[in-house]
Amino acid sequence: MHDIFSGILLNESNLNVVIEKVLILLNKMLDNPVAIYSSDYDCYASSEEELVSFNIENGLKRYIPEVLTKQQYFIQKREYVEYINKMQLFDGRYFYLVITEKNNQLDDIDFAGMEDAILTLQFALMRLSAEEELDKKYQKDLEYRLLAGTLSSEEEDEVANILGLNDTDGLRVVTFRLLPKNKSGRFTSEQLRQTEIVEKELLRDLPKKYTTSNTNQIIYIYKKDEQISKLQFRLKLEELQKKIQSNLDKRNANAEFTIGIGKNVKGYHALKESFTDSKIALEYIHVIRKIIGDEDKSVVDCSKLGFFRMFVKIADKEELLSYVPESLQKLYEFDQQKNGELIDTLECFLNNKQSLKQTSNKLFVHYRTVSYRLEKIKEISSMDFDNPAEILAVRNGLIIYRLIETM
Repeated sequence: MHDIFSGILLNESNLNVVIEKVLILLNKMLDNPVAIYSSDYDCYASSEEELVSFNIENGLKRYIPEVLTKQQYFIQKREYVEYINKMQLFDGRYFYLVITEKNNQLDDIDFAGMEDAILTLQFALMRLSAEEELDKKYQKDLEYRLLAGTLSSEEEDEVANILGLNDTDGLRVVTFRLLPKNKSGRFTSEQLRQTEIVEKELLRDLPKKYTTSNTNQIIYIYKKDEQISKLQFRLKLEELQKKIQSNLDKRNANAEFTIGIGKNVKGYHALKESFTDSKIALEYIHVIRKIIGDEDKSVVDCSKLGFFRMFVKIADKEELLSYVPESLQKLYEFDQQKNGELIDTLECFLNNKQSLKQTSNKLFVHYRTVSYRLEKIKEISSMDFDNPAEILAVRNGLIIYRLIETM
């Protein structure tokens, strides 16, 4: 048997054919179906045309055949008895070799005969996995460079051809980002490990072809589907965010999962614009939370930011301050000198439709305290809450102050 399986490996250059031949030979030897499954229980290869689903049941037990063997086996009973060998590759990767006792019972001599077959399969799978990993990293690099806009026009055409993107496609980029809740250790090994776990979770819902990762972020190219509205798309992402965040919390990952949605663009040559937009949404998500008064906001659509985008593009603090109304500047200076809470109270009041009750509930203070602070605000700034134009300028000014805090 050693010579037969070694001969297959030495005489066949196509590793997928090696695996196919070994499974067919094992099927003939054992007169039972033989299949290989990934760690996610997806069927990788099988001796049967009709694929059978596989999973590990609670009743899994170790099985020790009465022959000398280097391999470890497990046994479980579903529809039929299944013998399972967990084939370790590298970097924690593994596959399951499953022999289903459908036609004949296995005996000890069968396990002796499988010894060299498993070693051959293990070697072929290691080689294939290494090649696939290299291809994956190469494609990821190309995809990221397409998004970052570092390719020539001709190179973009080639990468788009690989990805199956057309110049007439309606596209938008979604960036998923994992950040530590304690605001430190952005690129720790633990965070990068959590990012890998999250990527696997996302790939259950998103097409693998259009999803790539880079350090602590996962990037997805969405092709417009006429059957799905913008609202439905955003709601789907919000549900996805809640599910991933819940899983992170269950793992005590101490990480925050946020999503930035770029604008719609036509054709892959404009993907850089959408990618940039999605990153802007994430960079200023804490500012946006303050603006809308929702600290749990974790999905931001850049197309909904409106005039806010104009302020984001201004890098000079003095220029930004020129857009802040004088009334708000006076109030801000007073708060800075007295270490006060008037700016926060004003922001909360405006975010809650100028309702004393809602503002007091949000700030956890008595409504009379809010009323007193509002009178103080009017006294210092001469602000007129009944003037829509002035209040709009004040709200813009509050946005600018939040932006300046991030600079």
